[in-house]
Amino acid sequence: MIESKSYILNKLQEGASFIKFNSDGSRTEGFFYVSPKLHSLWYNTSKKRFQNSANEFPLKDCQVRSDLRSDTWLKLLQLGKVREQQSDLAFSILHSRGRKSLDLLASDTETRNIWVRGLEMLVQESIGKPYTKITNRWLEGLFNTADRDRNNLLCKAEVYRLLEQLNVRLTTDEFEQYLNQAGLNAAILRGQLRAQEFITFYQMLTYRPELMHIIHTYSESCDLCTCNGHPTIAMICSAVTPVMDSSFILMNAFGPRTTATSFSGIPPTARSNTCNYMTIEEVKEFLMNEQKQSLSSSEVADLIKKFDPSTEGKECIELGVDGLREMLLSDEYQLMNQEHCGTIYQDMTKPLTDYWINTSHNTYLSANQVVGDSSGESYVQVLQRGCRCVELDLHDGPDGHPVIRHGFTLVKDASLREILNQIKQFAFCASPYPLFLNLENHCSNKQQIIVARFLIDIFGSSIYTAEEANANTTWPSPEELKGRIILRGRVSPKNDLSVDYSNEDESFDPDISAVCIELASLVACQNTTFKGFKFSKYYKHYQSSSLAEKKALASVEHHALELIHYNQRLITRVYPSAYRQDSSNVEAVSLWNTGVQMVALNFQTDDISMSLNHGRFSDNKQCGYVLKPAILRDPNTTFSPNSCFSAYLLAQRRPLKLELCIISAQHLPKRNQRDTTPVSPSVKVKIFGVRCDHNEQKTVTVHNNGLNPIWNHLMQFSIVIPELCLLRFSVRDSDKNNTDLCQYSIPFLSMQPGYRHIRLLDHHNRPTTATLFVNVKVINMESTG
Repeated sequence: MIESKSYILNKLQEGASFIKFNSDGSRTEGFFYVSPKLHSLWYNTSKKRFQNSANEFPLKDCQVRSDLRSDTWLKLLQLGKVREQQSDLAFSILHSRGRKSLDLLASDTETRNIWVRGLEMLVQESIGKPYTKITNRWLEGLFNTADRDRNNLLCKAEVYRLLEQLNVRLTTDEFEQYLNQAGLNAAILRGQLRAQEFITFYQMLTYRPELMHIIHTYSESCDLCTCNGHPTIAMICSAVTPVMDSSFILMNAFGPRTTATSFSGIPPTARSNTCNYMTIEEVKEFLMNEQKQSLSSSEVADLIKKFDPSTEGKECIELGVDGLREMLLSDEYQLMNQEHCGTIYQDMTKPLTDYWINTSHNTYLSANQVVGDSSGESYVQVLQRGCRCVELDLHDGPDGHPVIRHGFTLVKDASLREILNQIKQFAFCASPYPLFLNLENHCSNKQQIIVARFLIDIFGSSIYTAEEANANTTWPSPEELKGRIILRGRVSPKNDLSVDYSNEDESFDPDISAVCIELASLVACQNTTFKGFKFSKYYKHYQSSSLAEKKALASVEHHALELIHYNQRLITRVYPSAYRQDSSNVEAVSLWNTGVQMVALNFQTDDISMSLNHGRFSDNKQCGYVLKPAILRDPNTTFSPNSCFSAYLLAQRRPLKLELCIISAQHLPKRNQRDTTPVSPSVKVKIFGVRCDHNEQKTVTVHNNGLNPIWNHLMQFSIVIPELCLLRFSVRDSDKNNTDLCQYSIPFLSMQPGYRHIRLLDHHNRPTTATLFVNVKVINMESTG
């Protein structure tokens, strides 16, 4: 029997009892249900819905995993607390960035399957909805949280508190004026707001005059905007905030298009001759001039019908401010080129050495380098984020079975076999291209044989063996190695006393004489001590060096060109200094600029390096392999990222001029939700790339407005080598020691020109409801090769 979607969702809202297992084997029975608005999962120890409802899990932050596949289930299987035969009753709901889980056992298979299917649908819907619908669901969720007595109404005091959470602070008079302007007469009489009334009220507060500015510009209302003697955006905004004149009219999406009924926040004298919509030809002109998009009239008509929410807009084929907002918030009009983030568009038939590879350091750690747990779930998380090289520190286990251990620390051990099984399940969930397992081998010969057996049992013929590597003279391409596992590690001890090993990672224990033949035969990428560039011509293509941060950065500074040529034939991995006990990260950009393929980062750390890594590998559908630009692959290159003179000579063209206007932001979060003071945001834009391209600029501060601050601030940058350039946007609270509220990084060549929204990320690189509205112009853009 195939249940309908409505049947499944009704079942989830009715709720069901499950046995919840903890990692120590203890268990409790709990009642689980999905909220009426389908936003959240609730968990009670009571079977009454709202009794003791202290555990809420927003579905947008959850993952659903069927069977016995979480960290907890694997531990319980090993302890004998559950049996494999119970797999069809089990599922897990992962939350807290995937590092915690609710591990549940159903009473029957049908119930388990309904819940897995239903939760997967809801999680997917929360991710895939248009941005404005996501915002409405977010507001409904906040409304429900603020509705403490569960009567689906908020009194004025509750609305005040909720608005403070949303960075809005109004006086009593301002509050009453906005209610009147919103036309919420029933709410005024009632003295309370329903959810939809609150959303209407909030949308009026967050009205977008900068979008109306675009419409007026292209609908020939030239008397409005930037002409001398007429209102500018800044003047418009000063009229909009904090309170609009009571004579202004709230936009009615269904009102007649022939009069200026749009709520524009513009003084009547300035809007007497303005138009509140664009025709097909005007939209066509806007797309051509600003967005650099050439569409036919029929294609523009289809676009208007798709995005304008009003009946009259669809019938008259006219784009109003709501339609323009919907269009500019859609995926295809984001700052990031949709081809770059949505498709694998690069040539994937080059040797592996021609790509930057998304690489993790000490993947098993979930915190710092000294304490905490080793977790298989950490591998799942990085693999789902497109990582293509994970690290395994192998040590002898006390029971004769090898373990993952962070030596000489308080970090708890993890079972190697469990972690390998989890890697197998998720190795190719986000990318079809080869996955490197970087082995730091500290095992005795006896337990190395067990390691080899585990690898063969779990990965089988998908392992790219040493024999296959020896049969080639260069690395195969990612396309040729799809679905393959590549082991990287030492196959011989560090026995050359003439070599300084102080800058090498401990990937092999010097007290062990050799790697057993069973394991060595599986290692296709041999970790080899770096003895200097003059010796590199003797290395086989499959030999690879690991460099400590200090040594690698010294090579970047003094031997950049040699390092670029070295990385054209051999794979290099750079890892953070041992002094980084807090799991902070190496500065990755200068290493990428010299062609280093693997810059190993601590994924659990939320710093600028991880933000830039997220930006770098958001390209090429986040598959974990990004083709290095031609200047790093050309065997005759003379390029040095440290020399402005070299960069200008190589470019053989005038530098690009980037004009970037930071217009406005919407729905900025607070770093601390307990703080009732509105944020005072400013925006910093920093250019990362070759030395002569480094630059940063920032806007002025807009005080006490995290709701809809407007800057209209123009920045100009000169870019010589755009192929290596990354931009990082950070929105900061100037009243809180410039604390980052949200951020976003993007490759220069992935930016789209024109008016664009940026969906800002939090410091964990997860999406927020905040957006930044910008205008991008690139002048003298030429082919970059």
